[in-house]
Amino acid sequence: MYRVVFYLYLALASSQVLAQYHKTLPKGVRMISNRHIQSNIKSSYNKSKSETPYAYKVDADIDTLKNVDNEAIQSILTLFEPYPEALKELSFGSHKIEANAKVKIDVYAFAYGITNKLTAYIGMPIYDAKVKVRYKKLSENSNKKVSEILQKKYGDDMAQTLGNMVENFYTIDETVIQSAIVNSLGYKELGDWSGQGLGDTEIGLKYNIINKKRYGVLTSFGAVAPTGYVDDPDLIQDIGFGDGQWDVFFELGSGYHLSDNLIFNSWGRYTHQFESKKKLRVPFSEKIEISGQKQTFNEKLGNKTDLGIDLEFIATDWLTFRPAISYSTTEKANYKSNNSAVDSLLEENSNSYSQNFMFQTQLSSVNLYLKNKFILPAQLNFSYQTMIEGRNTPKVDLYDIEFRMFF
Repeated sequence: MYRVVFYLYLALASSQVLAQYHKTLPKGVRMISNRHIQSNIKSSYNKSKSETPYAYKVDADIDTLKNVDNEAIQSILTLFEPYPEALKELSFGSHKIEANAKVKIDVYAFAYGITNKLTAYIGMPIYDAKVKVRYKKLSENSNKKVSEILQKKYGDDMAQTLGNMVENFYTIDETVIQSAIVNSLGYKELGDWSGQGLGDTEIGLKYNIINKKRYGVLTSFGAVAPTGYVDDPDLIQDIGFGDGQWDVFFELGSGYHLSDNLIFNSWGRYTHQFESKKKLRVPFSEKIEISGQKQTFNEKLGNKTDLGIDLEFIATDWLTFRPAISYSTTEKANYKSNNSAVDSLLEENSNSYSQNFMFQTQLSSVNLYLKNKFILPAQLNFSYQTMIEGRNTPKVDLYDIEFRMFF
């Protein structure tokens, strides 16, 4: 149906360890955190930036059938070539398989202040995903109309025979599609799916380059290890928890005190994704992504650029509000195999971008602890993130709560 990897920022990937972006942990101080994320994915943004239901749609009309690399289908179409008016009306209907994914993620992170300027961290996400699948018939086949054209407009013996054949073609429904997917194409049974497990693990370092009273600059760098479940080419309805290859990233950002209770933060991250070998389905055409063939490809997923700005309003020593805007773009992927035409099909529309808005409320005892007014330094963050606009990407809205403790 579609290949999906559910991406998220890990607990420390692009957020502050303390109040201001450029702050790192003091030497010898540890931080542990748990971030619980929930998302309900019902739609995606297509190549035209339009939001569409999260579904795989097949318009089995003549334009689609002509592009299907299947000998039996092409042989049938050849029989209709002497009857162009009937051929252009030939259709087996329009069908849709809709999916609704509910994903829960618990991100466990640990950070340690190696020096006052250098902090090391690791973040590991644990996924619990459930996908509901529903079949819908959007339009019926054109058997009756094609049969009438063949028998009334043309009327020769061959046209009469084809007309009778068309009139008695099977109606395509959920049972026929299930049978074709499993028996003819070799996929596992189509239906509801659930999966649990570890996602890709991020390991990194944060280094404080500049730390002045009112501003500072920080850089982060590290790697993302392919520890997550990768999309199964034989299973249409699953969700990948990782993308199956190593990544390295570099991030640079700064924080600036506009006033005593207002902080402006900005950051940018560049991620290089390394090439890996993947066994993937060879799509029938640009319109039909499923197929009965598999092949091994050298896959180089597109490099990613993430940019973000936020404004922290410090209401009290323990309460902070933070609206944020982020932008993410992924370059076109590259595929290498012994079939350049198939490589081009997989590369088509593999680039993506999204714009997101987030609002966070933070309860923190860190400042109170530093003033000897509270026994333990900790943070509790409540966040909501929504995708404003996107292209070639699932529309992901997130709700999360995160607890951080320093010791």
